[in-house]
Amino acid sequence: MRCLIGLGSNLGARRHTLRQALTLIHETADAELLSVSFFYETEPWGVVDQPPYINAVALLETSLEPTKLLDRLQSIEAALGRVRTEHWGARTLDLDILSIEGVTLSTERLTAPHPLMNERAFVQVPLRDVIESTEAPRGSGGIIRTHGSPLDFRLRLIACVDRRWGLGLDGRLLFGIEEDMSRFRSMTLGSTVVMGRRTFESIGAPLDGRRNIVITHRPIDGVETVGGIDELFDRLSTDENIFVIGGGEIYRQLLPYVVEAHVTMVDRIVDADVRLIDLDARDDFALIETTPRGAFEYRTYGRQRCRFSKTIGRSSSTPNCRSPIINSCGNF
Repeated sequence: MRCLIGLGSNLGARRHTLRQALTLIHETADAELLSVSFFYETEPWGVVDQPPYINAVALLETSLEPTKLLDRLQSIEAALGRVRTEHWGARTLDLDILSIEGVTLSTERLTAPHPLMNERAFVQVPLRDVIESTEAPRGSGGIIRTHGSPLDFRLRLIACVDRRWGLGLDGRLLFGIEEDMSRFRSMTLGSTVVMGRRTFESIGAPLDGRRNIVITHRPIDGVETVGGIDELFDRLSTDENIFVIGGGEIYRQLLPYVVEAHVTMVDRIVDADVRLIDLDARDDFALIETTPRGAFEYRTYGRQRCRFSKTIGRSSSTPNCRSPIINSCGNF
C-alpha cells in the first residue's frame, strides 16, 4: 500500500535532519521511498512562540501494517533526537502519517486520513510536488520554498541495461558498447559522478575531467569518499551537474531523488546478478524520449507526480487529539 508521510523540523540542523529521516525511512524493511517534495519553511502552528519549521512530504510503498509503520516512524524520530514534551511544541523531527491509500481508520494512536491535512498549507503545498492533484492548496501564505531537499540537487541517473534491466554480472558491466561509452563520457565530462565502491573498483581509477565521489565506509587513497547518502548531500552543491553511475545498490538508494534517468536499453537478454529497477513499471517516472540505435536504444525518463487515492484528508471518525503521543494528529 502507498502512504503519505509529513516531515517537519524546527530545531537543530533542520535540513540535515529531514534528509537523515528520508534515508532511514527508505532503509526500513518492507518499505520503499518513492518520491519526496521540495522543502518549505513555514511558521509554527498551535504554539507560535517557537522557531519556524521546515516541512516536506514523502510518498512510500509499504507492506507494513499501519501501527507497525507508526512504530517505525516514531523510532526514527527518537533516533534523531525527538523528545516528546510539549504538545505542538518545538521538535527536532516530526513524522506524521497523513494518508494511507485505501485505508480509513481511527484508533487511540492513529487516525488516517489525517482529519486536518486539507486545512494545513504546510501539508498541501509540498503534497502537490509528490502526487497528482487538481485542487489548489487552501491559503499558501507564509509557506516559502527553501533549499536543502534532495530534489534541489537534480540528480540524473545513467545506466546501460538489457531487456530485463540487468546491469552487471560478477562485478562487471554486461555491455561495453563503444558508442554508448563515448556518449557516457560526453554527457558526464565536467560534471560530478557518484558511484559505489564496487563500481569504482571495476573502473580502476577516477574518471578524468569529472569530480568523482565514491560512497563507501572505507577510505580510498586519492579519491573523494563519503560514508553514506546523508554525507553525500552535505558535500554536494546545487550548482553541480550530478550523475549517479552505479552500481545497483547506489541506484536503489538514490532513485527517490533522481529527476531524470538516461538508460541505454540493449535489445538482448543475458545473465545478470544486479538489476536496475524497472522504470517502465513505475508511475513516478515517465518515458519522455526514445532514440533507436539499431541493436540498442537510448531512453530518457523524467520524474513525475504519482497517483494516489482521492480519499485524502477525509475520515469517518473524530480523532482523539488530546495526547502528544498520537502521531497522526497530535503534531498538527
